[in-house]
Amino acid sequence: MSQARRQYTGLMVAVLVVLGLTAGAILGLLFGWVIMPVNYVDTELADLSPEAKEEYILLVATAYYYDGDLERARNRLAELDLPNPGQSVSVLCEACIAEGRSEEDIRAMATLADGLGVASPQMVAYLASPTPEPTNTPLPTDTPLPSDTPTATPEVPTSTPEPPTDTPAPEPTATDTPLPQPSDTPLPPSDTPKPTSPPQPTNTPKPKPPTNTPAPTQPPQPKWSASARLVGPGEDGQNCGVGNLQIRVTTVDAGGSQIGGVWIFDKYSQQYQVTGNVDSPDWGPGETKFEYGIGGGGSLCVASGQGGGCISDWTRDMPCYYLPPVEDLYAAGYCNCCEPGISLERCRELINQGTCFATGAEHFSWRVVFKRNW
Repeated sequence: MSQARRQYTGLMVAVLVVLGLTAGAILGLLFGWVIMPVNYVDTELADLSPEAKEEYILLVATAYYYDGDLERARNRLAELDLPNPGQSVSVLCEACIAEGRSEEDIRAMATLADGLGVASPQMVAYLASPTPEPTNTPLPTDTPLPSDTPTATPEVPTSTPEPPTDTPAPEPTATDTPLPQPSDTPLPPSDTPKPTSPPQPTNTPKPKPPTNTPAPTQPPQPKWSASARLVGPGEDGQNCGVGNLQIRVTTVDAGGSQIGGVWIFDKYSQQYQVTGNVDSPDWGPGETKFEYGIGGGGSLCVASGQGGGCISDWTRDMPCYYLPPVEDLYAAGYCNCCEPGISLERCRELINQGTCFATGAEHFSWRVVFKRNW
């Protein structure tokens, strides 16, 4: 009897355990799915890390390389909320070339940069289209000979006038002047006729002097001209390891004096800045600045006012976050951070090998001067 009771008790305990686990699972699902479901917030692509953003850009470039849908690629890059997606693609492509990444990745990045209109000379080798295979040129067919078509025969004149006969020239008459006899010293012939006077030239009208031709006019000089240079180590707080990500702008008149109140526009960040707005004794009345973050850089023009259009040409592209061209690094003195007294070709070699990226990577500054030419 006690053995049967123990079996019954064990069976009841097992049933209760199964029921408890089932009820717990049902309550957990109800609580997690209905009562307090998980809400995902702050998960936009713009919040990705810089490394993840670069991988995302590479995926977008690969997709564009195969489908050719530029509008779709633009929309996908817009989700990263970059200040200048085109420049980011171009600089990342140059970095891939310098790092020796796979040719497939570089070709995809170069194709997307070219589609966005920001391809650099370094990408030309990866944009060359394959040479088309020669097509079979058909052999020329036999051209049928022209049929016998009667042609108009010109009428032959019945009587052809004979050319005039040669008029016999008058025979020279013998003169009384004897022929000179050869002697040791030739004597002048006697009765030599006097030379006749040469005919006088007729009155030929003198050519009139040419009319006054207006001198070619010089092409109109642009109202504004601009120059840009990379700031090197030891200037504006820059060095081989750290520095600012900014573009410092100065506007001057034809005499070189600074001009305040001039509006400057950056086409990549869509910012407007006016000269004279920096409250610091180190900045002049005709200066202003643009500051950038990850992937930043700019191309500037003089604007007609706040919110107005450009009244000057654009400056060159000036990357502040990514590595500028080797020629700019060398001119600014950054290549000496790799090796003192280094040559341009040696600096290019080290950067291509990936052993000279400490030369101011991701913290570059530029100086731009706009000069008014009137």
